[in-house]
Order: sequence, then structure tokens, then C-alpha cells
Amino acid sequence: MRLLRAKRTAAALLLTAAGGLGMLGAAQSASASVILGGVDMQRACTAQWSNPYGPVTAVVLDQHNAFSWKCRSNYTGVIVGGIDVNRECVLQYGAGAYSGLGSTSNPYSWYCQR
Repeated sequence: MRLLRAKRTAAALLLTAAGGLGMLGAAQSASASVILGGVDMQRACTAQWSNPYGPVTAVVLDQHNAFSWKCRSNYTGVIVGGIDVNRECVLQYGAGAYSGLGSTSNPYSWYCQR
């Protein structure tokens, strides 16, 4: 009797664990993102800062810092602002797109995903 009860309990625990793992796997695949492509930082500067500053150029101020992208006025050479990478992903790839980053120490590792 005890052996039968122990086997039933073990079987119930295995079924519960297997069901939980199955649900976990489904949740992970449902939340997986798809890489859409790179981010055009020059386009982002133009879209986000060209008015009222006129033509602007995307520049990296620190080659070891992904967050060092800035927009510089072509007329004055003054940094006019940073880049909203999420906003550029939406402009390039449409609603629901958002930014991703391969490495915080690589300014060229930005990408867009959905």
C-alpha cells in the first residue's frame, strides 16, 4: 500500500513538473524577439534634430560607449542632442519596433527588434 501511494505521488509530481516546464517553454518562445536590422543613426539625427538646427551629423564621442551617439550641427559644430534609438526603430521599421544593444562598449552594435 505504501509503495503504491509513493508511486502515485511520484507520478503526480513528475506530471506537475513536466506541465510547468511545458508552460515555461511556451512563455519563452512567445516572448522571443525578432531582429529587424540595424539603426541608421544619421537618419535619426536628421529626423530628430535638423529643425531648428539645420543639417546635423551623427557622431560617436566615445568609441567604447554605445550611449555616446550625439547629433552635431553642421553649421556651428555644437552638439545639439542625443539620439532616441527606440524612436528611430519605430521610424525605420514601424509600430512595435524597439532598440536592442549588442554591447554597451560598442556604439555600432545597436539594432532594432520586434
